[in-house]
Amino acid sequence: MKLISFLFHVFLFGQFDQITNGFGLDIGSSGSGMFVTRHYFHASEKIALNSELRFYDIKAEEETIVYDYYTGQYKTVGGKSLFMIPVFFGTNYYPFVGKIENNFAPFIALKGGLVTTVDGREFGTFSERWKNPDVQYSPGGFVGVGIDFKIVGQSSVMAMVGVELLPLNQEADGKKNYSGFLIHLSFNRRAK
Repeated sequence: MKLISFLFHVFLFGQFDQITNGFGLDIGSSGSGMFVTRHYFHASEKIALNSELRFYDIKAEEETIVYDYYTGQYKTVGGKSLFMIPVFFGTNYYPFVGKIENNFAPFIALKGGLVTTVDGREFGTFSERWKNPDVQYSPGGFVGVGIDFKIVGQSSVMAMVGVELLPLNQEADGKKNYSGFLIHLSFNRRAK
């Protein structure tokens, strides 16, 4: 009950006085990607609101890289022409503020939002595969834990692990759900 009362007070009265911008990498059980993010830290340092825009490339289970002796180059075979663009809004809750005397802060992360899924054809040239892709929109989210490592110069590195929820409304490349484990690494700097 104390947490709900605190969250209500935070959202009602504001006091988000520190803003950081960042970028990072995602490595998940369904693929990998990169993202940009923005965090609004409350003056109490117990909570941060955040937004995130990702590009997430979905990999096939049988996808591999092979060497082509004819061209002398490496290429990917067995892949999918599928990517997702999640737009998430959420919060990080820091339960140990004032209890840890170091430059790291553990937190619990909860995010949700809209996922745009773009499914291209599997064969043909690049322009043929992406000429008229199937596009769908579905809800998604992330639940996990992490640590915010403070660095000199008002920078930080956030490392999170958790479960990413990526259910689809319609099947794309043989699956209707691309949810799974995710490692999320973010490099942040305070906005001026």
